[in-house]
Amino acid sequence: MTLRTQTLNQLLDDLASKQPTPGGGAVAGVLAGLSTALGNMVLAYSHDKQSLEEHHELHEDCMKFLNSAKEKAIALGDADVEAYEKVSALWKLSKDDPNRIEQWDTALAEAIQIPLQTMELSNRILITLKTLIGKTNGMLASDLAIAAILAESSARTAYWNVGINSDQMDCEIQKNEFNEQSTVLLKSCKELAGLIEQSCKV
Repeated sequence: MTLRTQTLNQLLDDLASKQPTPGGGAVAGVLAGLSTALGNMVLAYSHDKQSLEEHHELHEDCMKFLNSAKEKAIALGDADVEAYEKVSALWKLSKDDPNRIEQWDTALAEAIQIPLQTMELSNRILITLKTLIGKTNGMLASDLAIAAILAESSARTAYWNVGINSDQMDCEIQKNEFNEQSTVLLKSCKELAGLIEQSCKV
């Protein structure tokens, strides 16, 4: 069952159960998806307002991006489940098993790419939301701020998934590269979200 086909109750029950997936990676994807949906709600109440007519083209472009970002976010949430299952299968093998030794860092690197992509997507969502500051219906300023909070939360969630996986890697160089990438992305997401929140305060 995928995130797209699950009901909210099913997802919550699966998250609460004693099983490794879905876990934090799925949550990161859902958070990013929620951010895009709320951002599009702000736009739905903005792009046909006469007082905001000058921003109509921007609204259209942002809605298209947020729609595609929603699809990507859910796909990444599902991809995280698949990637972790590969790592989990190797985890069950003895540490001196040749297959585990050969495939271990590769499997972890593949698993890390998913949360890194989620962080990159969250950053792009936040950049898009930032362009809307002062250009959308002011009555929905709180929703724009919440959309930013959700995107930042997605990035923060994915950041922890990068870290927990990179800590298991044998290659220190690759581990440090992944950690540096995630740190840079997290910093950007925090700054953007903070700026959007501050700008949305009445």
